[in-house]
Amino acid sequence: MKKFRKPRCPFCGNKIGLANTWALKTQGEYLCPKCGGISNIVMDRLIYLFAFLAILVSAVFFAVGFLGFLSLDIWLLLLVLLPFLLFYLISVFLVRLKKPAVRKRRAPPGGRPQNGTRRGPGPGTGPAARRR
Repeated sequence: MKKFRKPRCPFCGNKIGLANTWALKTQGEYLCPKCGGISNIVMDRLIYLFAFLAILVSAVFFAVGFLGFLSLDIWLLLLVLLPFLLFYLISVFLVRLKKPAVRKRRAPPGGRPQNGTRRGPGPGTGPAARRR
């Protein structure tokens, strides 16, 4: 499937290894060692579906064991944990790198500078200073 792939740098197209991707999932930005570009780390939207399915399948296994259709032993515990392990392994292939959004600064209203300084003549140039 096209959705399952290694993340690529959006600037130079350099693929990132699985071990680096595993560590990147918890960070917010990625600095490409090849081109020096900074990109945001986001997870694909498909991750929510896989998380829901992992919870649902584990709940079904637990309910089947709780109702007595399966014996409560170590194998049932492994069956309940298996969907979460698969989710954790699949999530590595759903990491994406995006170029950060560049926000343009808007001009301040009224043409006033943002630091609060006033326009016009500086101090000592008004009528009171000319009378001295």
